[in-house]
Amino acid sequence: MKRWVVHGRASFRASHALRSYRGRPEPPHEHPWTVEIRAGTDDLDGEAMALDFHALRTLLEQALAPLDGSDLNAHPEIGRPSPSAERLAEVVAGWLGPAVEQLGGRLLTVSVWEGPDNRVDLELE
Repeated sequence: MKRWVVHGRASFRASHALRSYRGRPEPPHEHPWTVEIRAGTDDLDGEAMALDFHALRTLLEQALAPLDGSDLNAHPEIGRPSPSAERLAEVVAGWLGPAVEQLGGRLLTVSVWEGPDNRVDLELE
């Protein structure tokens, strides 16, 4: 069995403060955030493409655009229970899973970088 995997990546800046980091609230601070998605399909289309790179990236950019410059604690989905990188990955997966299916693929992973060095991967299969 073969699978074609297409990647899309986008970035934004936002502040957050974990609600209980090591037993106490964290001070608010800002990070650059990067989100990468991987979507897969088993077949190529009539143009010999798995998924359209541009369409996949556009979905991701549109989903993240409202977060740029925001306070993730105030976001109704990301802010509770705590606005962690893991929570951001989970929410983005929920937003994009159906849209990726409409493109003919399946969302496989959502990776979130909090700053340049710290990353979490949510694997969906």
